Amino acid sequence: MKKLIIIATVLMALILSGCNFPGVESEAPQDPTAAMATAISKILTGTPVEIEITESPAETETEEPPAPDETEEPTEEISPPEATEEPTPTPEPTDTPAPTPTPTLAETDPTLNLGNPTWVDNMENDDNWPTGSDKYTAIKFENGFLKLTAGTDVDGWRITWPTVDDFYLEATIQSPECRGNDHFGLMFRVPADSQAGKGYLFGINCDGRYSLRRWDGTVMHSLIRLTDHPAINAGEDVVNKLGVMARGENLALYINGQKVREISDANYLEGRFGIFVGGINVDDLTVWVDQIRYWDNP
Repeated sequence: MKKLIIIATVLMALILSGCNFPGVESEAPQDPTAAMATAISKILTGTPVEIEITESPAETETEEPPAPDETEEPTEEISPPEATEEPTPTPEPTDTPAPTPTPTLAETDPTLNLGNPTWVDNMENDDNWPTGSDKYTAIKFENGFLKLTAGTDVDGWRITWPTVDDFYLEATIQSPECRGNDHFGLMFRVPADSQAGKGYLFGINCDGRYSLRRWDGTVMHSLIRLTDHPAINAGEDVVNKLGVMARGENLALYINGQKVREISDANYLEGRFGIFVGGINVDDLTVWVDQIRYWDNP
């Protein structure tokens, strides 16, 4: 009680003498009795001093679509690899001169009877594609080609903007350097709300095999395992034309105009499309896309 009286007396003396704490400007006169009561109340209740702390905003981490490992023949379900925290060097698209071979088309090529396509991109510019580099791919447009370079040994892709449901889609793709399990192809029916994180992947390996997979954002499902086929132009410096006829859940696959397989899958019935690439043997594997086009409701 004596301590309280002493503290009150000191505070009263300060208030009455009109003293200011350093850095605090005096305002209108206050009632000494009220000021002392307030001061005593703060001492008794331990009222804390509030300090505003400004923090620097944390860096935003962009979620990238995981990509499956294609080093071995896929099983029924393949879980995606865990992302590494070590920075990955940005790949640079190769400047290898354009190969001259052209694909040999079969008489059964659907484009012979479909008339004019609904949409064509001859890759004269990047108007229809996201540009720049990320962890998985780099893209550039040069001499009438879309050049897509793999940044890792797992699949990466770039998707264009049209959304279609039933279609015949085809792309003409060259592979200046390509060996063994290196692979590339068409990605299609990518749901608009998936941010390019789901869809079907129809592709070929450079050793002459093709496959069809479905990526659900977490697991890669093998719909058609890697299968040899003579329609594929295997190896380096070759051109292949890949096509997909999609009618509802029915998916028919074409290589250089020849139908190689037909399958039903109803998980994705519409969406966008693009190109994917996966480098296993060739560092910075780059594929050159000469043209991509589609026919709506063939």
